[in-house]
Amino acid sequence: MKIINYSQPLLLLASLLFVPPGESGQTNTAPTELTPAGYNFAAINTYILEQMQQLHIPGVALGIIQNDHLVHLHSFGVADNTGRPVTAQTPFRIGSITKSFTALAVMQLVETGKIDLDAPVQHYLPWFRVADAQASAQITVRHLLNQTSGISTLAGNAYWDSQDSLEATVRRLHSVPLSAPVGTRFQYSNINYSIAGLIVATVSGQSYADYVKQHIFAPLEMRHSHITAASALADNVAVGHLYSMGRVYADIGVAPPVYQPAGFVSASVEDMSHYVVAQLNGGRFNDTTVLTAKTMAQLHQPGIFIGEVPTGPKDTYYGMGWVIGPINDMPTIWHNGDTGRYHAMVIMAPPQHLGIVLLANASGLEHLVAIDDVAKGVFALLIEQTPANASPRTLLLSSYWGILLTPLLLLLGIARGWQRWRRGDFIGLAQHPHSRRKQLWRILWMVIPNLGLAMSFIFILPQVTSLPLTALRILYPDLAYALFAAIAIGISWSLVYTAMVLRLWNRAA
Repeated sequence: MKIINYSQPLLLLASLLFVPPGESGQTNTAPTELTPAGYNFAAINTYILEQMQQLHIPGVALGIIQNDHLVHLHSFGVADNTGRPVTAQTPFRIGSITKSFTALAVMQLVETGKIDLDAPVQHYLPWFRVADAQASAQITVRHLLNQTSGISTLAGNAYWDSQDSLEATVRRLHSVPLSAPVGTRFQYSNINYSIAGLIVATVSGQSYADYVKQHIFAPLEMRHSHITAASALADNVAVGHLYSMGRVYADIGVAPPVYQPAGFVSASVEDMSHYVVAQLNGGRFNDTTVLTAKTMAQLHQPGIFIGEVPTGPKDTYYGMGWVIGPINDMPTIWHNGDTGRYHAMVIMAPPQHLGIVLLANASGLEHLVAIDDVAKGVFALLIEQTPANASPRTLLLSSYWGILLTPLLLLLGIARGWQRWRRGDFIGLAQHPHSRRKQLWRILWMVIPNLGLAMSFIFILPQVTSLPLTALRILYPDLAYALFAAIAIGISWSLVYTAMVLRLWNRAA
């Protein structure tokens, strides 16, 4: 659900995957040509199939928009383990692309005079608080949309295991400290858009889901788009897949209510193409306007400098629910989305009047990069460049397996230490007091690495990855269980080993 800073290596713990041959290699629908576009869509379809086979992705849906028209729809592979084919009407979870829907909803209410972007959040939610009372009064709606509220990425990811309502969770922020002064720094935090979604619901007098359905889905003819998990399931949403230890597991994943406005819209590629038409066409789709061109431009206006993100260049900014920066050296407006079981990417290139929607029903940590690369490869083909090969990163795979193997390595160390103990290597040292200092160093040599590793997993890893261990347990359970096992082994063996040596000393004394 978030844009990842790929300079954070521990966040890039990759999952290997396996899909039986043929599941990701079928193409389901003929291209839909609605206007002459001059593109080689057959080559694009072939490229998608090649990347799916290489990455073992079960199902993909692709939409291409040019000159405010949908010019190409194509679906590939399967939607679930029954072999049901993906179609242009199959809903996928789109992750953090949902944020652009929330930003659009806010701006619709700005146009009607019900929301002022520069009004404090407390104007609409008088009870709203973070730990700093003065800062609480300074956070505005614009800060939420620009991701500059001061609420950290880590704090924003703290509710993956919660089923509390949107309002109940936002009320819990009263104890959350800010990690930067309000308005000074970009921090991609899911909870910012949760707060914005609650403001939409409060001001409109509707639930967030009802507002979006009435004011965005309906006018854009998004007939296979949903906010709630139940509604998406009723419409045969594609089943997500999680890759773990060389196996693929079909799993739709969780849907915490608080993250509805931040990352849990489900939509078909056809519907998302309608949405992109409106984004590129100044808020218009066919004869319907969901936002004026002037206000739509505000959503796409660079807000605050981000720095390095998956596109690579440093001249990248965050607007309101959109990232503004170059892809393949071309100016673009884009956003990706990931829920741990699905991945999605939207790329818009206004100078070329071009838009791309790519939806996939698979995710793993390496897919945060690889599936984005597939979408960028399609973009490269459209602008007559050579697409890069979308492949998992070696660093990601090695980091992933390094975490998974840590408990085993700790157990091997314990076995070696126990073997030395059984041989009696420590008895002589315990019987000679002048050698106690050397023995103390032996204790520290064993305890410090084990205890230090455990403590780093508890306190340092969440800071580096911006994911609490509770969120890791939901999103990437294999890694979470490996971490929990390593923590338990590291702490337990440190205590047991120290107690064993001290007991030997006492006997010798």
